[in-house]
Amino acid sequence: MSKKKKSHEKLTNPINETAISNDERVSASSQVFLFDKISSNRLLILFAGIIALMLIWIYRGFLFGRYAYMFKDIGSDSYNLIYPQFYHHASYLEKFGDMPKWSFQQGLGQNVHPFWFDPISSLLFLIFKTDSASVMIWMQVIYMFLAGIFFCLYLKSLSIKNYPAIIGGILYTFCGYVIIGGTWTVDKFPLEVLHVALLLYGVEQASLKNRWFILPLGIALVGIHQPFDLYLYGLLLIVYIVVRHAEKGDLKSVSFIKFILILLGLGVLGVGISSFQSWSNLQQMIDSPRVSGDYSYGDKLKQIPILSLANWNEYSTVLLRMFSSDILGDGKSYSGWQNYMEAPIFYCGLLSLILTPLFFTQLEKKQQIIYGALTALVLIIIFFPFFRYAFWLFTGDYYRTISLFIACLLIFYSTRAFNYIYETGKINLIVLATTIVILLVAVNMVVSDGQRIDKSIKSAINIFLVLYGGVLLMVKSSNFRKVAFVLLGFLVIVEILFFTTGSIKRRDAYTKQELLDTSSGFKDATIDAVEYLKKNDSNFYRIEKNYSSGTAIHGSVNDAKIQGYFGTRSYHSFNQLNYVRFLESVKLIRKNDENGSRWLYGVIASPLIQRVCGVKYFLTKDINASYLKNANQDSITTLRDVKIFKVKDTFPLGVTFDSYISEANFDKLDSVSRQAILLQTVAVTSDFQAKLKGFKQVTSANIPDMGITFEVLKSWIDKAKRDTLQITEFKPNLIKGNINLDASKVLFLAIPHDKGWSAMVDGKEATIEKVDAGLMGILLEKGNHKVELAFEPPYVKEGTYVSIISILLWGAGIVFFSRRKKKVIETIEEEKEI
Repeated sequence: MSKKKKSHEKLTNPINETAISNDERVSASSQVFLFDKISSNRLLILFAGIIALMLIWIYRGFLFGRYAYMFKDIGSDSYNLIYPQFYHHASYLEKFGDMPKWSFQQGLGQNVHPFWFDPISSLLFLIFKTDSASVMIWMQVIYMFLAGIFFCLYLKSLSIKNYPAIIGGILYTFCGYVIIGGTWTVDKFPLEVLHVALLLYGVEQASLKNRWFILPLGIALVGIHQPFDLYLYGLLLIVYIVVRHAEKGDLKSVSFIKFILILLGLGVLGVGISSFQSWSNLQQMIDSPRVSGDYSYGDKLKQIPILSLANWNEYSTVLLRMFSSDILGDGKSYSGWQNYMEAPIFYCGLLSLILTPLFFTQLEKKQQIIYGALTALVLIIIFFPFFRYAFWLFTGDYYRTISLFIACLLIFYSTRAFNYIYETGKINLIVLATTIVILLVAVNMVVSDGQRIDKSIKSAINIFLVLYGGVLLMVKSSNFRKVAFVLLGFLVIVEILFFTTGSIKRRDAYTKQELLDTSSGFKDATIDAVEYLKKNDSNFYRIEKNYSSGTAIHGSVNDAKIQGYFGTRSYHSFNQLNYVRFLESVKLIRKNDENGSRWLYGVIASPLIQRVCGVKYFLTKDINASYLKNANQDSITTLRDVKIFKVKDTFPLGVTFDSYISEANFDKLDSVSRQAILLQTVAVTSDFQAKLKGFKQVTSANIPDMGITFEVLKSWIDKAKRDTLQITEFKPNLIKGNINLDASKVLFLAIPHDKGWSAMVDGKEATIEKVDAGLMGILLEKGNHKVELAFEPPYVKEGTYVSIISILLWGAGIVFFSRRKKKVIETIEEEKEI
C-alpha cells in the first residue's frame, strides 16, 4: 500500500471503540432508526432544534417572563458581582467608546481590562448595552446551546450512532454543573462547559481527520477567558489522549509521539492567538493578593496528610448529588457539605449512572484495565482531599471544574454503553438489575447527620430509576426494541426538564421589576444623591456610604459600578494588590485573610484614612445621623431616604509633602499613629528614600497631648493642600494638571500603584514611586510643572502583536492542510480510475 493510501486511511479510521462484531451489527440492523439514515448536517439541525426547545422551556421565565437571571440566595454573586461588572463594562464601552482599562469605580481604582472580553458577551454588551439582565440570560442560553452542538459533534467523532449521540448531547447540555453554576457566575460555568466540548471535539478532529484548525481556536477561547483553565484543561486533554491511544494500543508508536508534538504546537498557537487578552488576565492574577500576596489557603491545604479521608458528610453529598443537584435542598435550604454552589455537582442524568457499569461489561480485558485505572484515579481524587487540593495547585478546597470533568467521564462511559446496546440490542441483565438495586438503595438509605433529603425529588428519582430499568429490559426483545429506544429518549427529556426546571424555579430569583424599583436595590436614592453631587461638584472626590444598596442575602460591595460614583470598596477575585497592601498597612484588613482580600470594605472604618483617600461625601439612610455631624461632617441635603453629608477637611487628588517616614519606622507604629501620620507625610521604601535628599525625615506621628482634634486635623490637611495639583483634564485613563512648588516635594496621589500608569512631567518621563505601602507618589523639583498621568493595561499591546502573528500562522496552516488534504483525495481518485 502506498504512503498516500495509508494517509487516507488515517483520515477515516477512528480510534478503536468498544468491540462490536459485524454479525452483531447485522443482527441489529433491522432495528435501525430513521435517525441513522439522516445526514450529519440534518442530525445537527435536529439536535439543535431539540435543545433549543428545551432551553426555551427551562428558561422561558427569564427569556420572556417576569424574572431576571439573578438570585437573592447563595447565588447572590449573580447580583452582587456579575450584574455590576457587566453593567460597568457596557457603560464603559458606551461612554468612552473604548475597551475597559482603568476604573475608579472599583476600590480606589483598578485595571478592569483583564477578564472583560469574551466574543459572545462583548457582542451582547453592544446589543443590550447596560441591560445586563438580558446579557446574562442570553449568555447562559447561547453557551449551553453551543456546548451541546460541539459535544454532539464530538460524540459523532467517536463513531457514535446518531440516536445515542443525541441522547449524550442532551445529557451534557443540561448537566447540573452548567444549570446550577450558571445561577452563580454566568461568565464562568456555562463558558467552561462550552470550552470542554470544543476542546474534546478539536482533539478528535485532529486525531481522526487532520482538521487541526479547531483545537487552537478552542485553546484561544480558554486563554481569553481564564489562563488558569489552560492548566486545568491541559490535564484533562493529557489524560484523555493517553487513555484513548492506550485503548488503540499505539502509545509507544512514532505516530503517537508525532501526534503529541503536533498537539503541543497547536496548543502554543492557541495560546498565542489569545495573547491580546490572556496576557493581561495572567498579569492580574499573578499580581493579585492570592498569588503575589500572602492571602491564599496554600500553606494550610498543603499540611493535610496525603491519605487523610474526608468526613462522611462530604462523601454522602458526593453520592447524593449524582442523582440530583437539589436532593439535599436548593439555594436556600441546602443541607449538604460546603454550600449549594461549591459542593460537588455531578448530576448528568440518571441514565448515565445506570449505563456506566454496563460500559465495563462491553469492553475487552485490555480496555477494562485502561478505563478501570482512569476510574480509580477519579475515585482517589474524591476519597482523598489532598489530591483534590493538589489538582487546584492548593489554591482552594472546592470541586468546581472537577465536577464538570467527572460529569464528562460519566457521559462518555454511558454514551458508549448506550451505543453498544443500540447497535447490538445486547444488555447484561445481571449487571443492569444489580445497578438499579444499588442505586435505589443508595438514594433511599444514604444520608449524613444534619442532611435533609427532599422527599419529592427522592420519589421522582425512584420512579425514573424503575422506569429506566423497565425500558432497558424491553431492548432485549427485538419486537419492542424500537419502542424502547423511543421511550428511553422520551424519559431522558422528561427527566432533564423535571429536575432542571425545578432547580431554576425553586430559586429565589429577582424579578425584572425589582431591578427597576427605585425604592430599593441598586436603583435606590443613591442614584439621585450621586447625580446631585455631580451636578454641584465637578472635582475629583470619592463617596463613602454606610449601607449596601443590594437586596440579596449577602451585602453588596460593588454598588459604585452601577451607581456611577468613585468609592473605596471592591468585591473581586483578584483585587488590586497594592490597594490591599495599603489597607493592610493601616490595619483596615488583616494580613493573610484570603476572604478579606476579596471582600474589601474600603476605608469606611477610618475617618482619618477616608481623608487621605479623598472621601469628600458620605451617604447614609440612618434616620438619626447626628454622629456624622459630630464626626466633622456637614449635612447638605436629603433626597428621599438618603442623607448627604460633606466631609470637612479632606485631601483632593494630588497633595504634596516635604517630609517622609521610612517603611521601617512606619511599621513600628500602632494603628492610630499609622493612620494619623499619613495625613502629615508619606511612608516610603528604602529605594525612594535614597532619592529624598534634603527632605525632612519623621519617625512618629505628631499627635498633640490633647489628641486628634478637629483643629489638629485641619492643620495637617491644610499644610498638605498648600501646593495641590490643579486638574485641567480628568478621564479614567488620563489625568492632566498643573502645580507650582516653592521647594522640592513629593506629589501624593491616592491611586493604587500599578505598572500600567506612566507619568510625564513637563514633557519628560517621570518615575511613579510606591508610597504608603501601595499608593502613588512622584518626586517634583521646585518650580512650575505640567503633570500628565496616563494608563494603558500592561502587556495588551505586546500581546496583540503576538495574537496577530499567531492568527496569520493559524490561517496559513488552514490553507496548507486544506491543500494537502485535497491532493490526497485527488490522488486516491486517480488510483481508483487506474
